[in-house]
Amino acid sequence: MSRDDRLPWTARAEYRRLRSAPGMPPQTHRGVRRTSGIAVPADDGVALLTDHWAAEDAGPHTVLIRTPYDRNGVAAVARFLAERGHHVVVQSCRGTFGSGGDFRPLHDEAADGQATLRWLRAQPWATGLVHSWGGSYFGVTQWAYCDGALRPDAMGIAVSARRFDEAILYLGRGFSIDTPLAWAYALGVQERRLPARLWRLLRARGALARGARTVPPSEAVPAALGDDPQFFRDWVEHSDPGDPWWDPLHFASDPAAVPPVTLMAGWQDLFLVGQLQDHTALQGAGVRTRLIVGDWIHGAPEITVIGVREALRALEGEPEAAPVRVEISGGGGWRDLAAWPPPSTPHPRELTADGRLVAPGTAHTEGALTSRYDPADPTPDAGGRTLNPFSAGRRDQRRRESREDVLLFTGEPLPDPLLVMGSAEIGLTLASTNPRVDVFVRLCEVDARGISRTVTDGYLRLSPEAAPGEPRSVRVVLAPIAHRFAPGSRLRVQVSWGAHPLHLRNPGTADPVRDHSRLVASTQTLLLGGATPAVLSLPVPTDAAPAVHPGVPR
Repeated sequence: MSRDDRLPWTARAEYRRLRSAPGMPPQTHRGVRRTSGIAVPADDGVALLTDHWAAEDAGPHTVLIRTPYDRNGVAAVARFLAERGHHVVVQSCRGTFGSGGDFRPLHDEAADGQATLRWLRAQPWATGLVHSWGGSYFGVTQWAYCDGALRPDAMGIAVSARRFDEAILYLGRGFSIDTPLAWAYALGVQERRLPARLWRLLRARGALARGARTVPPSEAVPAALGDDPQFFRDWVEHSDPGDPWWDPLHFASDPAAVPPVTLMAGWQDLFLVGQLQDHTALQGAGVRTRLIVGDWIHGAPEITVIGVREALRALEGEPEAAPVRVEISGGGGWRDLAAWPPPSTPHPRELTADGRLVAPGTAHTEGALTSRYDPADPTPDAGGRTLNPFSAGRRDQRRRESREDVLLFTGEPLPDPLLVMGSAEIGLTLASTNPRVDVFVRLCEVDARGISRTVTDGYLRLSPEAAPGEPRSVRVVLAPIAHRFAPGSRLRVQVSWGAHPLHLRNPGTADPVRDHSRLVASTQTLLLGGATPAVLSLPVPTDAAPAVHPGVPR
């Protein structure tokens, strides 16, 4: 073990950002020291390397962080919290950054978390509250506490979800290859020597694109990185909905057992849908929950700032804040709400055969639009909720919208702002020459210059029961949003049969995800008007709360 008070150079910018953030409490303690490399024993004897940050006169409360990434990566957060009088414990998950054993994502977090909590509760300085903290996989390690005998007193979980498979890997029943491939790549390079790491990072864009197009998909990581992690093969292998292999990896199975928690989500984050489902489950179980949703992609620096502020609020016993605070994307500022989603009324728009979005009942002829889907040339995603930094977020849609396999429907310029809060839904009737088909619907905003950008989207892999050419009705629920469409802008709906690699291309066969040795094209017919109207329903809040401070929520 060693003692040190210096921040690594990689943490200094974040430390300055925390110190300059509005609403942060002042520094109260000096002489913070880090005791590094404490060997905390897991139940099987494996040593979990742990750092302890504290001032000599620190108070009784502790912030607990468990991470598979470099412990130096949260050094700024640890020091900042310790300077405000709290103990901070940062631990490397097994198999990472000096901790013993092998890193098997999700598998050991429940047992190792319990061992860590037992160790922590036995420390003479840990006499107060234990507040766990962190986002993404840091959040997964927190959900894993909730099925054991010991739990933190409170949790701050950002951009994460209880059920990794349902929230990330198989959302919509297809395999979302982009995120696990990007994560496997990041894990594969994070502990390499700096020159090798930089070399890999500089080539990451091309490597990820190469891996995503690899057939069979089970070889995606070897094609991108050269490594062949077992966890990726497991995830590809266990891709059927309801596969019992995943049951031990579903954390916080009893929502009522979760301690008070602050959830921080992002409208452009890959965990969004799963995290808001968690919020609904916790609310239904009566758990004291605060929800904050900003217009962020995964890893946005604002998430850390807000997360630290919320942890300090909880530890210092500040008065209860609004149960829900959301940022209205499109420049609508932040709003406090009593619940999510807020009460709303439907705002319907019908898709027409001539490519318009109109109010239902507007006179137009019925018809059909046909497009061909070829998995050998899969429809690209052009952005979305993904871990891949080269495609995440709201992207210009011009190249995607120029493809013949993407059907477009555009409304008239809006005379007034249109505020949408909740989950939009769309009902479609379609027929396919192949019953094995995906449906991907994206809602965009087209600005006054004609540039179309993503607002939200939804995806569904259809069950193959229908006969070839048989019309069937489909309802796609789009990911939740809180968005202000500007006056003069236009709504646009894209309908396509894929969005690769955000969702792995549908091969058009019954072959499992690990295979794709055959790629079969298909032709889809979208029926419009008459007895088969295609209608988008937008949730418009009935009582929009006034905007609050436009900056970081306080």
